[in-house]
Amino acid sequence: VMLPSLYQPNIHARGEHVVPAVDLLIILIVTLLLLLQRWILLKTSMRPFAYRMMGYSDGDSLDRSAAYGVEKFCKYGWHFIAYVMLFCWGFMLLSESEWSVLKSGKLDNIWVGYPHSGDEKLRFKAFYIAQISWYAHGVVESLMVDRSRSDFYLMLLHHVLAIALLTGSFWGNAHRVGVTVCVNQDVSDILMYLSKMVQKAVAVPWLQGKGLHTYLIWQLLVVWWSTRIVLLGFMVTRCIAVLGPTGLITPLGEKSDPLSSYLVAQLCVLLLLQVVWGLGLAKMCIDQLRTGSIFDFWHDNRPAAAASAARAK
Repeated sequence: VMLPSLYQPNIHARGEHVVPAVDLLIILIVTLLLLLQRWILLKTSMRPFAYRMMGYSDGDSLDRSAAYGVEKFCKYGWHFIAYVMLFCWGFMLLSESEWSVLKSGKLDNIWVGYPHSGDEKLRFKAFYIAQISWYAHGVVESLMVDRSRSDFYLMLLHHVLAIALLTGSFWGNAHRVGVTVCVNQDVSDILMYLSKMVQKAVAVPWLQGKGLHTYLIWQLLVVWWSTRIVLLGFMVTRCIAVLGPTGLITPLGEKSDPLSSYLVAQLCVLLLLQVVWGLGLAKMCIDQLRTGSIFDFWHDNRPAAAASAARAK
């Protein structure tokens, strides 16, 4: 992509449609509402559904491992519902935007002309608030449910990084990038949590076929690498190609912009996290081929695995 020779990024036109105190209060309220909705959904429908799918009855006295497995199933269901809704919302916003790759066929449009119009980003503000609140809710949820995960601190880092990226991209008028990355990430999340629910639904025989599980994990591997690593990696490389000549992201350069450099660096860290998880997913696929069984050594834990083994007996 060749940039116009007179293109001079207006890095001072930022922060429009942002009222820090009010927006922070709204994010806090939405985060609390998400936690409340999670509690209501788990209590009224998701936990009974998990019992049925995992072969338990309401009167069963579950040991620690079994109870943990139920909580994980509930989390997967809650995340599946949330990511479907967030993806549909983000996809709708992209489909209505002339600059998006869905309408223009050009991914570079998310970078060309950055920072973009402040008025343009107003229509994305509610989506941004929902996404930031979701990841803030995720921090609390991880502290409640995921402390035994082997990648617990990596997951917390991911949530905090997502909040920082979303906040910075909205303030800095990089909203085109933010919305596109969110939709890109949500695709694999939907498939991942659906696959996890299927894996744990041991009381439904037709969902426990080895062929189905093999298909799901390999499909997830393909989707993960194609969206979170290849496509996200392409976004990062195009960012360097498009913004590099402007000097915005040149360290200590005359036209260097700290916020732009920070956002690109954070985006690179996000990409690195996806590569780490992608390699772990590839290892699971290879182990599945060798052993004939799937154990999620990051997103599950040993007690949960023991519960599954006990149920199988």
